[in-house]
Amino acid sequence: MKSIKTLIILFLINYWLPASSQEIRIISGTVTTLNDLPVSGIKVTAKKSLAATITDSLGGFVIACKPKDRLMFKSQVFSNIQRRINKSTSNPINVKLNFIPTTKNVDMAIGYGYISSDQRTQAIEYIERGNNYCNYIDVFDLIKAKFTGVNIMPDGCIIVRGLNTINGSNCAIYVVDGNKVDNIDYISTCDVKEISLLKDGTAAIYGSQSSNGVFFINLKDGKE
Repeated sequence: MKSIKTLIILFLINYWLPASSQEIRIISGTVTTLNDLPVSGIKVTAKKSLAATITDSLGGFVIACKPKDRLMFKSQVFSNIQRRINKSTSNPINVKLNFIPTTKNVDMAIGYGYISSDQRTQAIEYIERGNNYCNYIDVFDLIKAKFTGVNIMPDGCIIVRGLNTINGSNCAIYVVDGNKVDNIDYISTCDVKEISLLKDGTAAIYGSQSSNGVFFINLKDGKE
């Protein structure tokens, strides 16, 4: 069902179009990304008719095009794309924007108003289901993006804010495929299957330093 806003726009366009309106085609559509999340605030421009509009909060848009035209979708964070319009083009159309799947870009998308903060969790879960960790520079960049409140020290020590111990070290420990390791800088982000942080007492089997937090990393196919 079209929104009231869309119906009003269609009415105004049809009312004011001149006699040459047969050379104009009204195209409506929806812009989405990732797991069909609606994208608002995307600029949509028709190359030949020179009309322009912005997608609404539901990702919807209505624009006047020439019978043979080209719609351009421009924004930050997403790749700019174009859609050809001709007599065989369905109406409405669905446009899916390509999004570089990193946590940082999700935050930027929220900052630009493309997706709402309520959709952040859904976006992150979609990214992680795809195991797109290759987009991160290294494993420390991945940890910093995935977990809030962590500080990465130059020597690779990770300090989880709010946790500390009395043994003189505040560094979290690492458990890779069930084995405690001293460092993780050798791990390629493309090999990471899943990663989690444990901060409660159930990690005590890994020693007193576990009170600083334990990062559990599982690699694809159990790679060392």
